[in-house]
Amino acid sequence: MDAAATTGASAVADDLVGFDPNWCLFWGRGVTGFHLDIWMPYLRRSRHRYLIMSGEDRFSDAVREQIASLPNCRILEPYAGAKERLRSCTDFRGFLYIGTKEQNFRVVNGFGGKSHVWLGHGESDKVYNAFRTASLYDSLFVARYSVVQRYPRAIRRWVAAGACAIGTPILDGAVKDPWVRPKPIRTILYAPTWEGHSARADYASLPTVGPALIGALPALSARGVTVVMRPHPTTGSRRPELKDMRDRIFAAGARPGGDKVADFSAADVIISDISGVTAEFLFTEKPVIMPVTSAMADLGKDDGRLAAEYPWAYRWHVEQESLGEVLARLEAQDPLRAARADAARDMFRGHRTIDAAVASFDLALDCVRWRKTRIPVRWVYEAKRRFPVLHDRRIGRVAARLVRRVRTLVRS
Repeated sequence: MDAAATTGASAVADDLVGFDPNWCLFWGRGVTGFHLDIWMPYLRRSRHRYLIMSGEDRFSDAVREQIASLPNCRILEPYAGAKERLRSCTDFRGFLYIGTKEQNFRVVNGFGGKSHVWLGHGESDKVYNAFRTASLYDSLFVARYSVVQRYPRAIRRWVAAGACAIGTPILDGAVKDPWVRPKPIRTILYAPTWEGHSARADYASLPTVGPALIGALPALSARGVTVVMRPHPTTGSRRPELKDMRDRIFAAGARPGGDKVADFSAADVIISDISGVTAEFLFTEKPVIMPVTSAMADLGKDDGRLAAEYPWAYRWHVEQESLGEVLARLEAQDPLRAARADAARDMFRGHRTIDAAVASFDLALDCVRWRKTRIPVRWVYEAKRRFPVLHDRRIGRVAARLVRRVRTLVRS
């Protein structure tokens, strides 16, 4: 790696006050590049200044180079000395958490006077997006407010009051390309998720879809259909046998994925699991096929749950029908086209560009400080989205009156 880039990325260690950061993106262990990729377009365009910090001070060379390319971002290391150095930053507001790790608790407790926001790394119906410890954070940035219903009932009121619906992160370069009418399918993108940290979070379709796809590949190839597979980067980390299944699919004729934007553009349809990539692909408004298996049903993600959570996705009952049957139906008719368009507007909060999405992201960050008042962050955020000219003082007066009125009604 370029020595100058390394020096630039870590320059904040010597000039933290001069950099004057606003927020810190925190990874409990090492910074994962594929999670950083999700937020890179937002960081690049944001008007805020960011530190990137890892609880174990692990940054790959590729991550360091990415961060060095952003003038408003710096790496903060070592983690052990971060608290003392951050005390000197007058405009430092708080932390953004990409995942849920034990180190998060230490950071929250160590910086009690700052704001703490769970940012996450994509929208899905996984257990990781409905965790009981969500009450730890001042605000959760979610794709849409309906996801609050996933959280345990005991904390929903707290989560809802602080939530800001900023839309699903948009893949930089992805374009809307809806099917105007059914058409022959020539390229299938298969993007299976990984097996999670435990059996209760194992949403991987590879064990069931893998053999079915291997069996279908000869007929698909004969029809001129290309299958591109983008397995999750951590596939096989808990269940090594899934690496073998991945390799068998490639050996049977599937092509490895490359640039994500190019893969999204080339695909006529995607086969994907309960994962963030499914929501990302919705931006294109092209058809989504979601596998339904008995293993998923054992996790509570049966056909009914998937139909409710993903009403815009076609469901493939892998153990009951062939992939060829699913594709034949889709080539004949596409009844979910309108549902995908509606879902995309909802999932991305109406954003059709990165710039519009970043404006909402920055606004949400500005509103988090209201958590220290009686006024719900969500109210302030939505008021400012709808009426950008509103001043904080006026919002406070109006919201305070609403709070008093609600309390009066409750007591009566």
